[in-house]
Amino acid sequence: MLNSELLNYISGTKKNIALNVLFRWFGLLMNILISFSIVWILNQFYQGENPDYLFFIFLLTGLWLLKFFFERKAELYGFSLSQKVKKHLRLRFLRKIIKIGPSYSQKMPSSKILQLAGDGVEQLQTYYSGFMPQLFFSILATLTMVVLIAFINVRTSLVLLIFSPLIPIVIYKGLSIARKILGRYWKSYFDLGSTFMDNIQGLTIAKIYNADEYKHKVMNEKAEDFRVKTMKLLTMQLNSINVMDIIAFGGVSAGIITAFLQLRKGNIAIEGFNGDTGLMGMILILLLCYDFFVPLRILGSLFHVAMNGIFASTFITDFLNLPDENNGKEISDKENFDITINAMSFSFNENDFIKGINIIFPQNQMTSIVGKSGCGKSTIVNILSGILTGYKGSIKIGNTENRDLMNSYRMKHINIITHNPYFFKGSVRENMLLANENATDNDIEQALKEVNLLNFINSQNGLDTLLNANAENFSGGQKQRLAIARALLQNPDVFIFDEATSNIEAESEEIIMSLIEKLKQEKTIILISHRLSNVVKSDNIYYMEDGNIIEKGTHNELISAGNKYAKLYQYQKELESYGKN
Repeated sequence: MLNSELLNYISGTKKNIALNVLFRWFGLLMNILISFSIVWILNQFYQGENPDYLFFIFLLTGLWLLKFFFERKAELYGFSLSQKVKKHLRLRFLRKIIKIGPSYSQKMPSSKILQLAGDGVEQLQTYYSGFMPQLFFSILATLTMVVLIAFINVRTSLVLLIFSPLIPIVIYKGLSIARKILGRYWKSYFDLGSTFMDNIQGLTIAKIYNADEYKHKVMNEKAEDFRVKTMKLLTMQLNSINVMDIIAFGGVSAGIITAFLQLRKGNIAIEGFNGDTGLMGMILILLLCYDFFVPLRILGSLFHVAMNGIFASTFITDFLNLPDENNGKEISDKENFDITINAMSFSFNENDFIKGINIIFPQNQMTSIVGKSGCGKSTIVNILSGILTGYKGSIKIGNTENRDLMNSYRMKHINIITHNPYFFKGSVRENMLLANENATDNDIEQALKEVNLLNFINSQNGLDTLLNANAENFSGGQKQRLAIARALLQNPDVFIFDEATSNIEAESEEIIMSLIEKLKQEKTIILISHRLSNVVKSDNIYYMEDGNIIEKGTHNELISAGNKYAKLYQYQKELESYGKN
């Protein structure tokens, strides 16, 4: 029931739980004193004495206020712990993703990570802030009540003590039974989340091909499966709660019956009371029996709430314990950003996709990779950036092997601009500062000026111009230029443009290509493009087909050779001329 590994993930957890339990115990002591006070005033009535009502009212009021204070402090410690758990674990998720690097999605699906970081952590915080403090408090409360009732009647105390471990035993047995049900529940939950994310991301495609009805049917099937698994889990929890209720009420009944039998034998008494202390002792036992079993009953209820968190903790632990991609190192020669690929191969599902290629990307030059879709261009980019791992052969950035590079260093010095960059909902300034948190407004404006976007931004609301989610209120070309401006603000040493000019208007394409030619004077430029007209001014061009480099050279050299590059270039040129006419 306790996961010591997760307990040690969060500093201060043990202290917070200990203080929570301590203040709950103080609250229990106040409740015990209230019970004693009630019996004391009843005893005075029973003896025919005239009690001091004012003192009794002040006493009960004071004890209730103290009880409220201690219970409130316990709640505050529980709330503080729950917030700390959620914040700390989600930060650990984020840091783990950063440590693993761009290839994190190869370790665990993005939808599963989102579900664990969201609902999984929410469930787990109940385990931390509710279940664990209640577990320790229940043990402490039970021992306190056993000792206290033993002073009134030992046999009653022993009967209650015999029943008290039964609820924890039911909890433990319930956990062992629930593992299979919870396993199927979480598997169904992850499947539903993965299907939902896939459908959302592909909604436009599904609409285009009239496949939305089929996707809707698949989604309904996944949702129904999750509903069935959820109902089975709830049924199991309800049955377990019924068993715990029977034990709790049975224990209270057994304790009360034993106390009555002991009262008839004259074996119940309260030291310090006058008159019929047996009757007063019986009343006190009746009042204390409630406090004896309530903590254990609450523990059982919290267990069913926290059970999902207990099981989710295994998935959370698995993710947080994933090995980092590498400890990594920095580039040994920080002035050399030549990239050399030598006999590099890469496989998908044991099928060779990139087949022993050799490419050189010299610093201060623009090198282009071209070819038909599916030839391996973007795969090379993903390997260079660390999104894909496990290549064979060698890729050196300067004199350092790519697989040995620190992920954070690679991301700092290599920037990829794709055909579909992402922007967060917020201002232009906020999105730009992601690249360089120390950038001034002047720095941002200079970067926007480089991509000919400053005048447009100023015509809106300046750097405070709000972007919708993924900058949907910008045109494709404006969005692409904004992405390049953000990359300029980061000032990496290697720029990779992966189809960065596809599906944008001619004006933006011209601006971007002019900037790329300017950047190559001081940066390593890698250009991936399906349009050969964009690579004409490249210093080096590699033509790929089926994972192989089949041609290389400058544009003029490849045109003169008259092979596949030249034929594709001529074909595209004719298509463009036809479109203009």
